[in-house]
Amino acid sequence: MSAALKNSREKILHSVIESANKASSLESWGMPVEATAEYMRCNRQLTIATTEKESFADSEKEFLLRIASLMEMRANALQDSLKSAAGSDDSVDITDICQALQNMIQGDMTPVESSFYNKLPAAPTESRNPLKARSLFLSDDDYSLAIKAMGKSGTLVKRRQILPGKTYLTITINKIGMKDPQSYIDPVITITTLTQQGTLVEPQQDTPVSTKHREVAYVPFDVDVELSTPLEEIPQGSAIFFEFKHFKPKKHSISVKCFSLMEMDEIKPGKKFLEIYKKPTDFRRKNLSLLSVKPLYLHVTLILHKI
Repeated sequence: MSAALKNSREKILHSVIESANKASSLESWGMPVEATAEYMRCNRQLTIATTEKESFADSEKEFLLRIASLMEMRANALQDSLKSAAGSDDSVDITDICQALQNMIQGDMTPVESSFYNKLPAAPTESRNPLKARSLFLSDDDYSLAIKAMGKSGTLVKRRQILPGKTYLTITINKIGMKDPQSYIDPVITITTLTQQGTLVEPQQDTPVSTKHREVAYVPFDVDVELSTPLEEIPQGSAIFFEFKHFKPKKHSISVKCFSLMEMDEIKPGKKFLEIYKKPTDFRRKNLSLLSVKPLYLHVTLILHKI
């Protein structure tokens, strides 16, 4: 194996180990929302890693995809735990997984020799793994296309019903202020509604990738986001988060650049200008720091519906 391939392999595995340890720590600290996001980040890293040309043997790719499936299962279990008392699946210890990945870096052990190998879920099929179905080597442009294929149209959900006497919110995300709007590849905004305790009020939604002409200092979206939960049923102290994300070709991943938030007592019809904060997203709202000293804002328009 060439020095370049070995370096790429080690970089990928170190990144996965870091994400896995972080996810496990967040879970142990009682932060399920943050842990869920980190487990899914790990899942994406592992899935994309298997497309690296010649960096991993076929048996290693199978091993990495099995771990990716496990990470997805843990994320889903944590998501369910927000609605019940159950925790994530702990049949395989994250510490053991990280040690096995470290052994792969050092060349000390093949994946099938791992004590927990047979406890791992099966690797995803090609129909569940759109990256795996592509060529084993993807250029940066192909990575971008692959990510867009998975989320190009977003995950926005239309409100299914409006109950009489209830108030519903539609948020038009107009644009977000950025110093360098042309530099962001495939920008999207993820909308998350959380209680003060960090419990999801309803599933996250992602806008479609912004393909509109970039203005000076703005990335435009002009898209409507409908909350399905009536405002009367959203607990006091809850907040709506808006994470601005973009694709990084060098890291082959989607990254959070910054975020905004809106608390329930701010919800009034009309235009709003929300402050933009530095990452990482602070779902606890305890350490907010402005992204820039320049007057940059997330521009939204709020519409209330009541029958």
